[in-house]
Amino acid sequence: MKSNEINQLEKILNIKFSNKILLKQAFTHKSKSINISINNERLEFLGDRVLGLVIASYLNDTYPKDTEGKLDKKLASLVNKETCSKVISELKIDQFLNLSKAQKQNNAGKRKILGDLCESIIGAVFVDKGFEQTKKFILKIWSEKLKKTENIVIDPKTRLQEHSLKLYKKLPEYKYLSNTGPSHRPKFKVSVSIEKTKEFVAYGSSKKNAETNAAKKLLEYLKI
Repeated sequence: MKSNEINQLEKILNIKFSNKILLKQAFTHKSKSINISINNERLEFLGDRVLGLVIASYLNDTYPKDTEGKLDKKLASLVNKETCSKVISELKIDQFLNLSKAQKQNNAGKRKILGDLCESIIGAVFVDKGFEQTKKFILKIWSEKLKKTENIVIDPKTRLQEHSLKLYKKLPEYKYLSNTGPSHRPKFKVSVSIEKTKEFVAYGSSKKNAETNAAKKLLEYLKI
C-alpha cells in the first residue's frame, strides 16, 4: 500500500495512525500473505471481540428494559458479517484491499471478505489508539444502524430455533452434506429438520449461509 493510499484511508476513517504498518496489515488478505504478522487475520480476531463489546455495552445502556434474549438478537444483527460488509461498502474503501487475483473474482465470498476487513480495521484502531478511541470510532460508523435497532429482523436460523425449542424442547438438526466448487467459489450443501418435519436441503457460499437458506425453506413450509 502506497503512502498516498494510506493518507486517503486515514482521511476517510478520520484517524491518523501512529503505526502505519497496522493499517497496511488490516488491508492485507491472507490470500496475499499466509504470514500472520503481515495479513489481517489476527487483527480481525481482535476487532471482532472489540466490536462485540462496544455494541453490547451500547445496547445494554440504551435498552434497559430489554430482556437478555432481545439484546442478544439486536447484537447479532449489528455485528454479523453482513452488517460489517455493509459498513465497508458505505465507506467506499474496499478498493484498497490487497487480494489475490482469485479472491478478487470470488463474488460469492465477497461479503465475508469485506466483513473480515471491517473487523481487522477495528482491531488496528484498537492496537494503535486504545479502547476509548476505538469505541468512538465504532459508534460513529455504526450510528445509522444503531438508530434502527428498534426494528430488528430476526434471522431465519434464530426464528426456527425458537419455534423448535418452544414446541419440542429440541434444537433444529443441521447436516453438512457436501462442499463442491473451487476454493475461491465454494458451494456448500446442508439440510435441516425439526421434530415432525422432513429434511429441507439448501445451498450457500458458506456453511452458515447454506444453513440460513435451509432454515428459510423450512420456515416457509411451516408458514412462519
